[in-house]
Amino acid sequence: MVSPGVLPQQLLRYHLAKGTKSTLELEVEGKLTAGDIASAAPPLVFALEIVVDDVTADGHMKLTTTIQELTTHAAADQPGTPAATTEAAALKGLKIASTLAPDGTITDVKIASDDKVLSDAAKAQVEPLVQAIPKLAMPLPPTPVGIGAKWRSSVALGPASPLALQSVTTIDLTGLSGSLITYEVGSMVHGADQTAKQDGVEVDVKSITGTAKGRGTFDLQKLAIAGTLTAELHMDMTTGSDRTPMAMTLELRTH
Repeated sequence: MVSPGVLPQQLLRYHLAKGTKSTLELEVEGKLTAGDIASAAPPLVFALEIVVDDVTADGHMKLTTTIQELTTHAAADQPGTPAATTEAAALKGLKIASTLAPDGTITDVKIASDDKVLSDAAKAQVEPLVQAIPKLAMPLPPTPVGIGAKWRSSVALGPASPLALQSVTTIDLTGLSGSLITYEVGSMVHGADQTAKQDGVEVDVKSITGTAKGRGTFDLQKLAIAGTLTAELHMDMTTGSDRTPMAMTLELRTH
């Protein structure tokens, strides 16, 4: 806790009833620059349904997120668009299980559709969604807070990332009305120099730095989420004698 904010104050916790259902649209757009090469994945728009399947005795909520539609606003000739369009039908109906703790931590994220065999292309399309799901909830402070409160959390990023990264996030509570909270968020990402394996090849990774910022609203009782998040990550990657500076950007927009 950095600052508890003004009075009145309340303890913020997710408390969703079993059977709670919400629909949302999540737009994911990523860009990659490696040396002189730049590429942009087509922006993917996921229409999702989230259902609370069960609530355990300690308040943890078992969620199932189902992909209802996958579309893209990209031009038909943009690289990656044909693959996204082709795999949309295969991903429709795909279910992703996760567990939401009362304090906003999302864990145990995994694909739960045993009846679907995904191609490598389909897995590439759904991976950004799997990475984004833990960001669909806000880590909440351990003590009561009011408007103007500020708190900070530190988490390891993974397992989707092949790199060992740590994210330190600061959240500012800008509005509070019942179960609806309004916030601004900023993050710093860092990692020690390390060696990662990519397609069986060892890559030395150094000078890892990253930032993220965003704002939005959460309803702690209804899974009503709206907001934007922009993130970027920079690093130097060396394979053999080849050193390449790399930058990745990611934008998440939730409605």
